[in-house]
Amino acid sequence: MFVKYNRELAAKYARDWALGRNPDYQDYEHWGGDCTNFISQCIHAGGIPFDHHGEDILKQWYWYSDMNRAPSWTAAEPFYKYITKNNTKDTQNFGIYAMEVEYNELQIGDIVQLLYENDLAYHNMMVTDVILDGEFLVDYLICQHTYDLLDYPLSMKEGQKRYIKIFGYYD
Repeated sequence: MFVKYNRELAAKYARDWALGRNPDYQDYEHWGGDCTNFISQCIHAGGIPFDHHGEDILKQWYWYSDMNRAPSWTAAEPFYKYITKNNTKDTQNFGIYAMEVEYNELQIGDIVQLLYENDLAYHNMMVTDVILDGEFLVDYLICQHTYDLLDYPLSMKEGQKRYIKIFGYYD
């Protein structure tokens, strides 16, 4: 059964915790950054359940403690590989269904990644608002950790970007 992602709850969590840390989770700011951990928390708050079903830990997504977590929960490139390869339009594996999209297809609750020149992700941000002028897309606002930002214009972020739309999950 397919369950839709609650974009509004994910974005609310992002706004609530963009400038702070939820004490229920480890803060990885001093161990390479907290951006992916924060984004994973946001997605989980949007209703996406932990996934232990993958055949190995790189195909799973969960966090219970610093010593009991999947790499995809806290590292940008494993996160990308998990969420975009767990399901495709032709599969119904347990867990998240997301895919890479074009810039103008983003909605609140979707993810923007910054990339190194070799197309590997090093940073994650969540879209928290879509700025329109009538029907015309003007910009997006994002929240992030690893220097914390609340509703910051995506247009002000430099570098190569990748855009990920989250649809929901299969139960």
